[in-house]
Amino acid sequence: MATGTARHFSAIATTARYLCAMPSTRLLKLTLGWSITLCGTGILVNDVSATIAPFLRGVAGAIIKAMA
Repeated sequence: MATGTARHFSAIATTARYLCAMPSTRLLKLTLGWSITLCGTGILVNDVSATIAPFLRGVAGAIIKAMA
């Protein structure tokens, strides 16, 4: 277990060193890019779930009626 933990912290340290060595403008662009991507994904997932919910309710209702 200690070996897995050591590898985990080694990966975190490597990532931290990589990010600290990055110029601040590039780090800002990277951060903003991922933020925009995650927000867009969240909006799409929310929109799709709102659209597909009535369809899923209809399917579930049909299954329940068929079983009754």
